[in-house]
Amino acid sequence: AIAVLIVLPMTWRPIVVNADIDAFRRADAPAARGQLAYLDSLRFMRAVRNESALSQRTMLKVEILYEAKDGSVFSESVLRDIRAFEQSLRSLAGWAALCNMSEPALQFHCNPGDSMGNYVWPRRLDDFLNAQGFFRLAFDGSALERLPMDAVIAYLSEGLAAPHDLRMFLPMTFAEPSSGSKMLRSVFGFAAPDLNDTLFREAFQDFVQNELYPSLLQAVIDTRKPLDPSSWDQPPAIRIYFRGDMLDEHELLEALYSDMLLAIGPLFISLVVAWVKLRSALLAFVGTTFLCLAALLAYIILPVQEVSPASLLGVFLLFGLGFSSIFRMQEVWRRSRNEAEEHSQRLLYVHRAALREMLPVAGSAFCYILLRDSKLVPLREFGVFIGTSIFLACAFALLCFVPFLLMHERTFRPWIRRKCPKKLVGVLEPAELKPDWSDVAEKVMLAVNRPKPVLAGAGLAVAVALIVAVAVTASQPHPALPEVFPPEHHREAGRPMMQSFAPSSLAEEEAPLTIRMCEPGRGLDSCVLHWCDLENTPSNNLTSWPASQAATCRCYSQPQTAASCTNISLSLVVSGPRPASLTQDVLHAQALSFVSAEYADANSVEITSATSRRLQSVVLEDWPSGTTQVDPLTQLPPINLGFATARRSSSSCEDSIYCYCSPKSCTTPSGYRRTVNDLTLPAPPDSADSTLQPQGRPSLEVIVLFGISQREDRSTLSGTFTAGFDSDFDPASPWSQRAMLRVCNELPSELNILSSNCWIQDFRNWLIGRGQKFPVDRFLDFHQTLKEFLVGHPSAASAMWLNEANNLTATMFTFQVIPTDGADATLAMRDLWLNYIDGLNSEATSTAAGAWVTCQAWVDMEALKEALDSSWQVLINVSLVVAGVGILCTLDLELVLGLLVVAFGVCAFIVFFFFALCGWSFGPWELTIMTVFLSYSVEPAFQMGYDFVMPGMPQGLQPENNVQPAEGMRAIAAGGDLALAGSAHPEPPGTGAEAGPSADGLSKASDLHPKEDELPEAAVKRSVHAVAKNLISNSIKLMLCGIMLAPCQLRIFSRLGAISILLPVLCLPSVLVVYPALIIASGRTRREPDLVLMGKVFLDKASWL
Repeated sequence: AIAVLIVLPMTWRPIVVNADIDAFRRADAPAARGQLAYLDSLRFMRAVRNESALSQRTMLKVEILYEAKDGSVFSESVLRDIRAFEQSLRSLAGWAALCNMSEPALQFHCNPGDSMGNYVWPRRLDDFLNAQGFFRLAFDGSALERLPMDAVIAYLSEGLAAPHDLRMFLPMTFAEPSSGSKMLRSVFGFAAPDLNDTLFREAFQDFVQNELYPSLLQAVIDTRKPLDPSSWDQPPAIRIYFRGDMLDEHELLEALYSDMLLAIGPLFISLVVAWVKLRSALLAFVGTTFLCLAALLAYIILPVQEVSPASLLGVFLLFGLGFSSIFRMQEVWRRSRNEAEEHSQRLLYVHRAALREMLPVAGSAFCYILLRDSKLVPLREFGVFIGTSIFLACAFALLCFVPFLLMHERTFRPWIRRKCPKKLVGVLEPAELKPDWSDVAEKVMLAVNRPKPVLAGAGLAVAVALIVAVAVTASQPHPALPEVFPPEHHREAGRPMMQSFAPSSLAEEEAPLTIRMCEPGRGLDSCVLHWCDLENTPSNNLTSWPASQAATCRCYSQPQTAASCTNISLSLVVSGPRPASLTQDVLHAQALSFVSAEYADANSVEITSATSRRLQSVVLEDWPSGTTQVDPLTQLPPINLGFATARRSSSSCEDSIYCYCSPKSCTTPSGYRRTVNDLTLPAPPDSADSTLQPQGRPSLEVIVLFGISQREDRSTLSGTFTAGFDSDFDPASPWSQRAMLRVCNELPSELNILSSNCWIQDFRNWLIGRGQKFPVDRFLDFHQTLKEFLVGHPSAASAMWLNEANNLTATMFTFQVIPTDGADATLAMRDLWLNYIDGLNSEATSTAAGAWVTCQAWVDMEALKEALDSSWQVLINVSLVVAGVGILCTLDLELVLGLLVVAFGVCAFIVFFFFALCGWSFGPWELTIMTVFLSYSVEPAFQMGYDFVMPGMPQGLQPENNVQPAEGMRAIAAGGDLALAGSAHPEPPGTGAEAGPSADGLSKASDLHPKEDELPEAAVKRSVHAVAKNLISNSIKLMLCGIMLAPCQLRIFSRLGAISILLPVLCLPSVLVVYPALIIASGRTRREPDLVLMGKVFLDKASWL
């Protein structure tokens, strides 16, 4: 013990709690490892990189999720409440101070932050359209006038807001604003001013603790207040959920701190129960100290960097269950007075008997260690921690507590009796505080002697409970993964919504703050959107032409008189969704027909390339009503016109025509006039009426990655999974480009793809439109060509990892797929994806053969399946261990089988109570807890089985005959002088071991060596008497500890407390009544263990040898 006290401070490491509560919902399996690597790769993903070292700065993130209570999240009241709340956050003194402390180049993350409100409430920099045909907006969220939501959506979706896009603010399933749009996300960040982030982290931690967390928590409470009809004040129209760096950890630590304060209760209860049970305050204090040392030493021994909350749960269990080893050693020490006279002989006897006494406790500890096979890392850490702690508690009990028992008997107790007042002695050494367990045994035997009614009632109750529990759990749609917080807590309630968003990352570059809105037809390249007034036409009541009807386009051209040209290059721009629904061949054919009619004098009309190009959308505003509509703009390839007779055009011989191909059209652009002819676009073919678009339907995002490698470190119990760049991946290789395109072009139909986001397809079309080849020609610079592509397709950069030279080093392609129901179907879909990617990798060259795929939904379903499978495996292993320990203790198969039947009956009642009556969802955490408590429920019954077969034990295993303790021993115990003690003499009849309390007030051990001819009923009664005192005291202690756990904030703690309350209620009648009744009902009179009898039979059969 002294060595441990010296070693602990030398090897101690600070306790760091792992705040990742999602670890309870993540299995240590391939899907989870891949997802963790993908999330880790986002830390060093940048759409554009500069030459600074900002990527190396510590960046602390806060995510806030808003849910509209009623209606759409884009309603005025919801957006107004969101803006007011974010303004209140930015007005916090700590927020402003920390933002000013942050890296100046990255302060845009905290003021104004990455919020959609910045785009919804932009500040106008120009009151009027200037001469160039544009006006400017600043996206700082400070205006009072809203920008129409469809304009905001169009701007964010078209890539010019990079690194912002819709995925930053809206769920992955978002398609268009509607009444079903309920969620919105804002992200704020604080960046350390330099690489030494110690002071910055301390300042942020102080800000979180004192200002940010209380403000967010109060906002959560305020947004959940019910509507008060009698009050003028209306509650906010939103619900708030939040997560963030240090914020999650602080919230978990707050809950853990309050819950761990409750651990003082089990510690105090255990101390009091030990005080009464050991009948010594000093022994109780020392035993409690050894338990604390066992927990601390287990933490030092285990290879963990961060402690899971489940491991801290082991502290409760250790105080509730860990005293068994202490109590058993004290019982053996008391019994040793009947076995030997000298202290050395008594110690020898104690150490000989310790193996059998500690075997049930060690078996329980080993059952916890078996959780090492669990796929849920927190359960694994929990099992290994509590198992190691109990093993260490056994070691302390044998190696340290037994010597202290000797010191207490020889030194401390005599000193206390000599020096302290009698009343104080009665408190410190309550030797007379001993319940009469014989009355309990008598009452129990009244029921045990009627075994048939007892067993019939117990069997019927177990059968009904099991049937109902199985029916209820089977009716659940699917098992549940562990929940750390209660369901109503914002972390649990917001988890499904958080998972509907793509993972966010803080970019190094600010999104454009000032932008231009342009009038259509000006040909300005710097416009992010075009804006015009809606012309009053008969078709204004329609938003789009019916799919079965041809679309008539209103076209406008500029009259040109600057020069006479025989060759004119015509730019044709069309608006509306119809051009995008037609194939390029059909669209180009209709355009050529229209141009030929408009330029009737042209003797040649030809299109220069095969690919059209998307321009920034146009916003059509109806000024009287304020309603808007956003239409896409498509620019067709230049059309070359040849004329036999020169005609008027611009000075550069370039003409332009704008056509509005939706029912709504802009007023005539400045300098334009209506064309003589109209462009007509036919109805799209049935195949073009795509059913593969999400349309807001539920979907899952599947991500295929190239150039990212998975790395793992197994030096700790939980393991660490990170990402790195794949050195073999070379995007400049033509075979790599072909491999990336195949991933997007050769998707099997059984993958149920709704939509895809593959920049490589756009890159190929862009190259072909320029008259170049795909893959990039070997004599061209791939990386330079890609940079030119990104100028016109900035949104593609959000799927790329770029190095310091802005060269592509890794990339990803995302696919929206139809979700499947249940773990089996989801994992079957995962297998299809894995087979698809593996097949492509097997055919790819080494420069692109490392593609892999991940999906968050696979992680959840894999966790559920793997965790349940591993939990069932743990249950089987625990049952085998319990059976093995039972056989070692009793050497009797029949008694062990009956013991297991009783234990599973206890588990059946637990299942019934919690799953059928309390409505718990069946899952790996619940199954695991019941599994480990299975070993606890059978531990007291081992002693009963051992006592029943004791007379039949081989002579070599029998304890020595009774040897009464010396008079000197009693004199020392009573506080007398050793010199006055006489020699050892047998005590007269009536004063021996059976006579009750000795001179020190402690009862001597009862005679544990029954006669061979003892009746089974007498043996069972004696066993009930021996087991009852420990079982009842331990049950009371465990129930009181469970009561202390019940009010815990963390759900895993409170559920363990509920089981701790119920388990003793079931164990007491099961062990004291049902199991003895089962022994008597068997009609067995043979006292010899089965294995001993089998051994004798075997020896008789083999005697001829």
